[in-house]
Amino acid sequence: MATTPAILRVLSLITAASLTAACAPTDSTDGADFPKPAYTESGELERAEGYREWVYVGTPLTPNELNPPEAAFPEFHNVYIHPADFAHWKETGEFPDGTVIVKELVLVGSTQAVSGNGYFMGEFTGFETTVKDSARFPDEPGNWAYFSYGHSYPLAETAAALPTGACNTCHDANAADDWVFTQYYPILRAAKGGDSGMATGGAATATSTAAASVDAGVTGDDVVPVELDALFAYLQAGSYKGFASETDAHTSVGPHPSSALQPTSTVRAFFNSAMDASLKAGNDTHPQGSAIVKEFLDGGGDLIGWAVSVKTDADSQNGQGWYWYENLSTTDNSSPVAAANGVGLCFGCHVTGNDFVLSSYP
Repeated sequence: MATTPAILRVLSLITAASLTAACAPTDSTDGADFPKPAYTESGELERAEGYREWVYVGTPLTPNELNPPEAAFPEFHNVYIHPADFAHWKETGEFPDGTVIVKELVLVGSTQAVSGNGYFMGEFTGFETTVKDSARFPDEPGNWAYFSYGHSYPLAETAAALPTGACNTCHDANAADDWVFTQYYPILRAAKGGDSGMATGGAATATSTAAASVDAGVTGDDVVPVELDALFAYLQAGSYKGFASETDAHTSVGPHPSSALQPTSTVRAFFNSAMDASLKAGNDTHPQGSAIVKEFLDGGGDLIGWAVSVKTDADSQNGQGWYWYENLSTTDNSSPVAAANGVGLCFGCHVTGNDFVLSSYP
């Protein structure tokens, strides 16, 4: 008898449930059942054992095909955090001194499976660890140190801390929380400080900060509202049309609908006066109230949606001080892709820009 897609889905669910039951960590809030790696007399860190029973937080992948000619990190990165450290993060929203996070590297294997085309895991290829230890690493930024046990098997049993410039400098400049890239790990974002709900993003809304923008010297139509309904009405009215703008629409260089959903779509950005003046001046940071509205246009040049970013606070706070909005409809505001401050999906990409702005001055 042929195996139908429905049967395959049922088998997949059964398999997933079995794996979850087999791999789930024991119910230990203090982490006593999971010893942390120790240091040798020379100061090298022993490779962690039993880490696959720690708390799994995600698997980033930056394949070569999406980062030509070659990605810096082309493997799958399975990331785990020690259970005691995760419990502390859940309770306080902070990573405690002594935090241990490990990263297991896995090669990209097949790009085809019974479920369809994609990127599927191949063989294990490396192992890395980061530790927060103020006593042992007082001179490292944030007291975090990074260790690599090799990129082929068998792995090294111990490793010395890598130079600051190898990992720490990038984490210092770009990580959202305490040198940890929580913007790429919704499991960590959802658990932060006892928040057991969904991570920030999706259709979540933020408190209106239009008043704060006015206080910062932005007035009239230059104030881009950040209350969900008011913003949608503002966009539908085209109140931003008088802003300085890019001369022509162009293909998006980011994840906005230009390939998968709308292969022939283009985008055009509009800058309110605060953002326009800041870009003209070449400022390293943009003032509170600065805003960008980006139109999404289909292949015929018709408007199909918007993306909006508004700096709601004087301090960008690693992306938390920016309001992010994206909607792929001009008539329905019930399910925007993003509508909140600190949306990881948005600031995780924009973190590489100048104060979270990727657009160039037209």
